[in-house]
Amino acid sequence: MPVAADTHALTFADLDRLRPILHREARRMMRIARLPAQEREDVEQDMLLDLITRLARFDPSRGTLEAFATLCFRHCGIRLAERLRRERERHHLTAFDDVVSQEGDPGGRLTLAETLPEADGLPAWWGKPCDAAAVVERRLDLNRAAAALDPRDRPLCAALSAASAHETVRASAHSRASFYRRIREVRLRLLAAGIASAA
Repeated sequence: MPVAADTHALTFADLDRLRPILHREARRMMRIARLPAQEREDVEQDMLLDLITRLARFDPSRGTLEAFATLCFRHCGIRLAERLRRERERHHLTAFDDVVSQEGDPGGRLTLAETLPEADGLPAWWGKPCDAAAVVERRLDLNRAAAALDPRDRPLCAALSAASAHETVRASAHSRASFYRRIREVRLRLLAAGIASAA
């Protein structure tokens, strides 16, 4: 018997009927997104949670619970696959032995590892930008920042780079007010030197 629209709950019998559909749609989504088998339980949980949040919209007069669940699982799978695709693009996930096409290699037999110049260093291997001019500019900015700082504030900056402000003030012998006053002074000094805040 279908779940009534006003109950907003699934019974164990409903879950037993929906489990094969859930497994099928999770496998389908994992095939599309090329996910490893160990991700199946997480995908199924996401799909089931999505169904539960949409259960209030289920109308038994318009169709069966199985048809409604299939549609919810399928749409959730599409959204999950799209989110994973965007995350992969953002992190530039690719294998070093992936074949890439490049000028001068009409057969496309060069691997990614063979196309990365050693001069670009480690950032290129991690898929990070490796603009040499940006590296020089960053180093100049850091030198200018170090020159603008008062020597007594350098330990404070080193502590803040290793931990959050909250953790640093807790470990500090200074009061909270004087700690944050020093941070404000450091920021003003850096701003006066032409170095804007990164955050």
